[in-house]
Amino acid sequence: MGLKNIDKKFTITTALLAMLLVTTGIGAYETTQVRTLLSNGATPDSSAPAAQAPAAPSADEPTKKPSEYKFGIPYEKAVKAKKPMIVLFYADWCHFCVGFMPIYEQLYKNHKRQFNFVKVNVENAKYADAVKKYEISAFPTVFMVNPRKDTHEQLKNENFGDMNKLDELMNTFYENNK
Repeated sequence: MGLKNIDKKFTITTALLAMLLVTTGIGAYETTQVRTLLSNGATPDSSAPAAQAPAAPSADEPTKKPSEYKFGIPYEKAVKAKKPMIVLFYADWCHFCVGFMPIYEQLYKNHKRQFNFVKVNVENAKYADAVKKYEISAFPTVFMVNPRKDTHEQLKNENFGDMNKLDELMNTFYENNK
């Protein structure tokens, strides 16, 4: 009797794990296909069903890649500076990063006297140590850093839509890290 229960539990567990692996594999494949399509500047095949074609960006939606914004200073220079810094870890293909850039630019305008602003493309091999140091696993990720004291604090993504909250968090960090 005990052996039958073990066999049933094993079978159910194995089936659930197999379903999880298949689902994850399909999601990863779809993501890779969309990234490849978008990075090559291609458009979806017109014979494909409309549900599979990526939606065209609206006129209100930002389309400029993070690397195309021309403000801030290089990471290497900011680490050596005496000023605290705001570091954005991004990937150009990341839709959320593209959408976040107008907010990051506004933060720059509001706080450029207090902080050095830095953009780090996680796909650039020269930043591999920084990506590892800050344990970057999602994009966009923003850290407030004081290189003199080796302190850092991550800005939570849930605050990205609230400019007042972001300003408050940055002012508090600055006051504690002058």
